[in-house]
Amino acid sequence: MKNNWLNKNYKAANEYMNAVCQESTLTSKHKGFTIVPHKIHRCYGLSEYEKLILIDLVAYMSDKNLCYPTIEMLARNVGCSSKSIERHIAGLSEKKMILVSQDRKNNTYYLPSYFHTHPYLLMSEKAHEFVGNVRKNVNERELTLWVQGIVKSKEYKAFTVRLHKLYEGRFIPKFAEQEILDSFTQHLYSELAKRFPPDVNGQ
Repeated sequence: MKNNWLNKNYKAANEYMNAVCQESTLTSKHKGFTIVPHKIHRCYGLSEYEKLILIDLVAYMSDKNLCYPTIEMLARNVGCSSKSIERHIAGLSEKKMILVSQDRKNNTYYLPSYFHTHPYLLMSEKAHEFVGNVRKNVNERELTLWVQGIVKSKEYKAFTVRLHKLYEGRFIPKFAEQEILDSFTQHLYSELAKRFPPDVNGQ
């Protein structure tokens, strides 16, 4: 009986969010919504505030390819200090998740043209893929801690740098990205074998 009531009274999340953004009975501001790929929400290598700021910048861009909110606007939206916003924007810029131009009174923000295959997103998704393959064979809490350590390692950064260098060149060799990601996957299996017994690491 309870399940039937839920099925009748609750909409699918995406459909409901569309209705929520259009609701203006009591407030008429911010009736739009922002499409955010899951790979951004769950991106390894980005801090919680970096994700929030990135999503907020995309929201300001909306149907344009740039935006220029003030630091204070971002601070109010995200819920942290102006100094923190400046620090996290610097982090996003260093990781090339956003491009920042200071030719206006406020910074102007853009997404890189290769954002859809950004190294941080590729590396993160490959790590999630790996976790999905091994999570049932190891203690999941320990696996979570292990992954967090992997993401902070110099090796993880080195693979990310290798991917970045591909986009700095004029031409990207065929299969170059896949070769780097395959090498990263082998690295993960190798590191997992050091942390967990070989007979439970899926190899």
